[in-house]
Amino acid sequence: MDKKTILLVEDDTVIRQSLKLMLEASCGYKVIEAPSGAAAINILSREKPVLDAAILDIMMTGQGGSVGDYLRKQEQYDIILIIYYTGLNKNQFNNKILEGALYVHKEAGSIKKLERILKEQLE
Repeated sequence: MDKKTILLVEDDTVIRQSLKLMLEASCGYKVIEAPSGAAAINILSREKPVLDAAILDIMMTGQGGSVGDYLRKQEQYDIILIIYYTGLNKNQFNNKILEGALYVHKEAGSIKKLERILKEQLE
């Protein structure tokens, strides 16, 4: 079985590194990480990696939610699993961004919830 590849876009270094460690060690996924939306879009447009899923923060410096828009507009990525992982609750942002995507609120236990969703959706 090929390793599933996940794009992880998170500007908080501690959260990004914790998630990456969990996704690689516990779940066996390959993780491509980016500290900003702009960095993620640069990686996607330059390297065109094969992705199975993307975990995206909405509120961050450098094009947060726009990574999801970018992915949906690229034929190569238009059907991958997108999970918005954010500290915002649903009434704090335009819910239109969630169309065709999942939402996980950053809170106690949310990393385990992400892990469960990924396993259900990708395996």
